[in-house]
Amino acid sequence: MENRTQVVVYGSSLNMATVTASLKTDQDLEVICIDPRAPAARQYLRELNPAVIAFDLNDPSQTMDVILLRKRPEVLLIGVNPTTDEILVLSSRPQQARSASDLIEVIQEYS
Repeated sequence: MENRTQVVVYGSSLNMATVTASLKTDQDLEVICIDPRAPAARQYLRELNPAVIAFDLNDPSQTMDVILLRKRPEVLLIGVNPTTDEILVLSSRPQQARSASDLIEVIQEYS
């Protein structure tokens, strides 16, 4: 059985259709499209358990929430903005911060 990375494209805009078509050219990716306006879209997203979720940064109704990152810290969220050729990569790596020095260490690591 092949081991493909499951990617959900969460959006139905023309921009996201282009992203979907581009991603589908990579045979190592299993690309699934979800229309966020569908009644059961959020439930379907949770059931799929994808490794990556790509969404349109230009569409505020489709933004991903922090709750998803907390429940599924291994999921990589990628916001796509074709207008500016920008992507915003969001990930959640829970870490222990027992003191302010732990927090400072994390800030320094990412800055």
